[in-house]
Amino acid sequence: MIEEFKDLKEIQMIIFRLANEEYTIPIMNVQEIIMPQPPTHIPKAPGWVEGILNLRGHIIPIIDGKKKFQIENKEQNKADSRIIVIDVDHEMVGLNVQELSDDIHLKTEDINPTPVDIGEDNEFLWGVGKYQNKLLILINPQKFLSHSETHDLKKFSKVTENIQQATKVCNMSVCSG
Repeated sequence: MIEEFKDLKEIQMIIFRLANEEYTIPIMNVQEIIMPQPPTHIPKAPGWVEGILNLRGHIIPIIDGKKKFQIENKEQNKADSRIIVIDVDHEMVGLNVQELSDDIHLKTEDINPTPVDIGEDNEFLWGVGKYQNKLLILINPQKFLSHSETHDLKKFSKVTENIQQATKVCNMSVCSG
């Protein structure tokens, strides 16, 4: 049994696809789901960061799910892509996924710990869920980034905040000649 779910009978999850695998994340960690938009690229950003988006006045980094999880980049139907906006350590982050498949109620008794030891960087995996003859990989959104990645992302967010402030100043006609 996963510690975070010990007092629950079921948990509502969103299923998303990356390549041929289905992953799931608790809906309570999802702020919203948006259509993909071309991000603004930031020099020297980590390779798994696509760039930033202005989401109703909030600058958020967009993470490429395939690069983050080191999945072979196969062709995908861009029309089905979505960005799942989640809270990661009090930072809004967009996770670009290939497709959303469903939202489900997964019984906690159908969740098992990760069956294989994949090393130190496996905290982002809660385990494997069994649902309708499928196995779903459960992602822990609070551990989905390592400590150093979270630190890098917070530094990255400070840069984006500075860009946002500079943009506001320019929009107030200070930058126009």
